[in-house]
Formats: sequence, C-alpha cells, structure tokens
Amino acid sequence: MPKRFLILLAVTALLALPQSQEPPAHQKLIPTLWVQSAVEWQASCRQTYLSARGALDEALRDSRWTAEISPSSLDPVRLATLPPSVVLDIDETLLDNSPGQARQVKAGSGFDHKLWNQWVSESKAQPIPGALDFCRYAASRGVTLFYISNRDAAHESATRTNLRGLGFPLPDGLDTVLLRGERPEWTSEKSTRRAHVAQTHRVLLLIGDDLGDFLHGARTTAAARRQLIAPYTQFWGRKWFILPNPSYGSWEDALFTPTIPTDLNEQLRRKLTVLDTAQP
Repeated sequence: MPKRFLILLAVTALLALPQSQEPPAHQKLIPTLWVQSAVEWQASCRQTYLSARGALDEALRDSRWTAEISPSSLDPVRLATLPPSVVLDIDETLLDNSPGQARQVKAGSGFDHKLWNQWVSESKAQPIPGALDFCRYAASRGVTLFYISNRDAAHESATRTNLRGLGFPLPDGLDTVLLRGERPEWTSEKSTRRAHVAQTHRVLLLIGDDLGDFLHGARTTAAARRQLIAPYTQFWGRKWFILPNPSYGSWEDALFTPTIPTDLNEQLRRKLTVLDTAQP
C-alpha cells in the first residue's frame, strides 16, 4: 500500500476522533485565577496590612480610639479601662481559600457544602499576604486578636488547627475564635459577636473582606448598601481595613435580592442585566 495512502488514512482517522469539548464557562474562573496568579492581588493585601499596622500604632497612643460604632462602645471613660483588641474575619482575610474555590470551578458546580466542608477539614489554607506578619506584630504590642468568622461552629477544631499551624496567635484560656452558631444569637450577622468582644476589650481596628465584617445589615440591595456605608467614609483606611475579594460575598448576594437563583446560567444572565454600559 503506497505510503501517501497510509498517511491519508491516518489523518482521516484522527479527524474522525471526537474533539475535546471546550471547558464550560464558570463565573468564578477569572476571580479565582486573579487571586492565585496576580501579583496585584498580593500587593493589595500587603498594602492593606501595612496600612493597618500604622493605624494600630496610632490607636495604641489614643485611649479613646475605637473602631466599634455601637453606643456601648463609645464611652471614653470605659474605653480607657479596657485592654486593646483587633477583630478580624478569617476567610479571604487571614486564610486564602482559593484552592477550595478552584475545586468548585473544576467540578462545574456552584457553592457546594460538601466540597467546602472537605476543604476546611484539611486545614491547609495558606495565609493571606501580610496577614501573619500583622497579627504577630499586634500580639507583640499586647493586642488580643479576635477571629470572627461565618464558618460553622462545627469547623472550630479544623479552623484552630489551620490558624495555629500557620502561627497565628491563639491565646490559652480565652476563646478568640468566634464562629457562627456557637451561641444561639451568633447568626451570620456578626454584630452580636463584635458586641461580645466590646464588652471586655477596646476594639482598635476591624479587618475583613466583606461589608458584613464592619456593619450590620450588609445583606441587602446594592442601593441600600451604598446608603449603609455613607456615614462611615472616614473609617476606611483608618479604623476599618478591607481586603479585595472578587470571588464571593454579600456584594454578590445583593445582585440577586430577594432570592438567589440556583441555576448558574440564570445567575450569569441576571448579572449581565446589572452591568452599566452608560457613558459619563
């Protein structure tokens, strides 16, 4: 059989093979890639924590300084008697969960409790750039760090293992890891837990990646969220420090009020409707 004919048969056979399908679009692909590969993300995180360190030094020189806004936290005489603290979120503030998110992207799923629980149970999340240095510095200045997270209370052991293994300060004899559901009143709204800390400590700074880490009522419409932060513009970068999180949060939920569609394609369609294409 002529060699030319054999080559033709081989090419025809290859063309007849089923072509690999294009990977399905996933709305979390780009933000997850950005967190995992962009030095801009790393720089933003380090910049935030370096700024927070400077603010911490300033706060320690002022006995009236507080980042809490509840009325019970504003008495200057009482504040001066309380030991200093900083309140921080955990996920995407101290710990980078992008590998867990990448699993969801590769699985083609939305948020999956089974995948999330598996990821948390491994206690393998790495620190957000700048977070560990800041926390160690704060502890060296006699500041108690409280970690307020919406991880389920059932995850406390794995969370502590992860934090302790990385070297985050966890004092003996004081519960500083305050998770959702540890007490009946500790819901996903973190204000009750911040108030709990403020009963015994002066809160110098709040650090998080979501509006709910700073204010009550963040899970509302986009318009209401803009009104919510309006009175506190002077807090950002001085008493409140926010980390970039393009992957998820109450900002995303606000796009879908009152209910979040379960279908991922419908979520994408809804997101397209809120894009602003107007020229200034």
